[in-house]
Amino acid sequence: MQTPAPTLNPDTAGAQPTGAQSEDVLPPSIAIRCGASETAAIIRLLDQLPTACQAIEAWDGISRDQYQRSRQKYARLLADLFQRHPEAVLAGLGSPQAHTRIWIALAIAVAPSAQAVPALESALTVEEDELCCKALLHAMRTCMAEAGP
Repeated sequence: MQTPAPTLNPDTAGAQPTGAQSEDVLPPSIAIRCGASETAAIIRLLDQLPTACQAIEAWDGISRDQYQRSRQKYARLLADLFQRHPEAVLAGLGSPQAHTRIWIALAIAVAPSAQAVPALESALTVEEDELCCKALLHAMRTCMAEAGP
């Protein structure tokens, strides 16, 4: 029986997502202690995860799952950090890695802010990856809904 993938609950930012294992969740105090430089380091780490994951044999699903859980963990942390360091998180939209841009967009969608709309629009105009475009559009719609009419 498969366990459901963790989902983010925007009503409890920083809390454990539903379906997540306790070791997959960072303590809420981590986001409080992270500054802009740590936020940038997390984005660089997200950029490096695919290279590390590709070094794993295709049959080793357990190790690959660990990398996926790491991505989800860092995305949840970035959603919390977006409230404190929006510029540092938005800078991740310029990442050379499409998957990082997707995780950044999803993090922004969890913690929407009208402040993100110009950066999302700008990223969308140059984005070539279809999945990334979808994530950026989702984040932009969420941020625009948060801003109101």
